[in-house]
Amino acid sequence: MDVVNNKEGKPLEHYLALFQRGDPAEMAARCCLPFDGKRFTITLLGESFSLSHPDFAASGDREPTNPERILFLRYLLDGRYAEPSGAYLTYREFPWGEVYLQQFTGRCLKRFAFSYGARPDLLSRIMEKLPARRLSRSDCGWEVDLMEGLAIQFLLWLGDDEFPPNAQILFSDNFRWAFTAEDLANVGDIVLNRMKRLGAALEGR
Repeated sequence: MDVVNNKEGKPLEHYLALFQRGDPAEMAARCCLPFDGKRFTITLLGESFSLSHPDFAASGDREPTNPERILFLRYLLDGRYAEPSGAYLTYREFPWGEVYLQQFTGRCLKRFAFSYGARPDLLSRIMEKLPARRLSRSDCGWEVDLMEGLAIQFLLWLGDDEFPPNAQILFSDNFRWAFTAEDLANVGDIVLNRMKRLGAALEGR
């Protein structure tokens, strides 16, 4: 696998080295992922990916981006599958969430609010393509599955002449076993980037 020489390159190299030394059967059991002795199968936002061990070659619906590769590695190396209880948590409720809250707010909450606060029609079309489930919470709320059993709620309150748009992103409580707070900012970027690509395709851009 070629590692792109950019800001993601060094973390990717680091996690890849750990992955190559790791026990793939242990990873599959801990993360509750299918493993045929050579390749893991993992689903991200409805797209299926096959990841080989030890070289981490990827195949599937498309080539994963570097942030997506890092997310897969972080889950396989340190994550653990757990059943959700039905509760949803804000970012700041996760361990270390307060430390990274400002970054998450800028990278994810404000980006989501100002991208779609005046375009709820576009957001609905994007989410129907993703696919996502409509929620009654907020002015325009949707729930998406990041991976099997890991759900994210995107809640949007539309702006008006007096107030700017506002947003909240909630994570099913089992995310605390799967990812760190730092990883969740990457999760938000990945979902919002996917939404942006879908929106551009829907508008012919």
